[in-house]
Amino acid sequence: MELIDDFELNQQVQERKKEYIALCRYRLNRWKDYMEEQFNITEIEGVKTIHIKRYIRFCQELGKEKAITINGSIATLRVFFNDLVEEEFLDETDNPMRRIKNLKEERKIIHTFNDEEVKRILRDVKEYTYSNVRDKLILIILFDTGIRVSELCDIKVQDVTSKHIVIHGKGSKQRLIYVSRIMRRYMRKYEALKKLRFKNKHPEEIADYYFLDQSAERLSRSRINKILKEHCKNAGVRKEVRCSPHDCRHYFAHKQLRNGTDIYSLSRLMGHYDTQITSNYLRGLEEETILQIGRIKSPLNKVRL
Repeated sequence: MELIDDFELNQQVQERKKEYIALCRYRLNRWKDYMEEQFNITEIEGVKTIHIKRYIRFCQELGKEKAITINGSIATLRVFFNDLVEEEFLDETDNPMRRIKNLKEERKIIHTFNDEEVKRILRDVKEYTYSNVRDKLILIILFDTGIRVSELCDIKVQDVTSKHIVIHGKGSKQRLIYVSRIMRRYMRKYEALKKLRFKNKHPEEIADYYFLDQSAERLSRSRINKILKEHCKNAGVRKEVRCSPHDCRHYFAHKQLRNGTDIYSLSRLMGHYDTQITSNYLRGLEEETILQIGRIKSPLNKVRL
């Protein structure tokens, strides 16, 4: 427990996000409980590679977690033990995670929005009230920049200029995203209505985040999910599209690739550490291209029946 506490403190010192620290804590506590119950191991020196493998197998046998979820737990354990090596609690040769590999994840083709659906979604949002314009701007930014919903929630007033927005991404990495013409137009509308909406509130009662709910507090991820799903339903989006904010990210990636943006530039825009992560977005795009080629080259195209 002391080492997990130390690890949490290190994460706080490195200014990791609270949600990330809480997730790491949950994963490590669950693993710790398993080690104590199954092997009666309470000292870090007693943990061997075989114990880690047994824990991974335990997670698999539960049948509730996909490989991608278990890989998240593996990643947390890897960071934890690497931290112990850096802090000299363990020698590198005693690190039980050295030979642990990630599980093979199922490679699914993700169906995302098409242009007509995006147009219908955005047109479905009215522009009568503060909330209307705020919601429309949120959807425009998700589709137009591909930022993560957590990044959108974390945008602060001081992060926004007329030409770019500072994004606080994963791993405390900052990057800039552009402000397009349509974004700038709706940002002006939103900022004017926001000023009017909270004119009777004391400045100290207004959160310094850019997007606020009706109480002048930071807008939540769950609320943004609901906003998108509501307008997707009204717009009649295909059933195979999940209608989550991450699908907006997929739409953005596909559009950028179709428009000729190279993988390196796209990875910078999306806040990826590695272009390999960005290349995953090619999967759905390649599938569409292959199907289109198949239709054009169909052997029965010229056969009259």
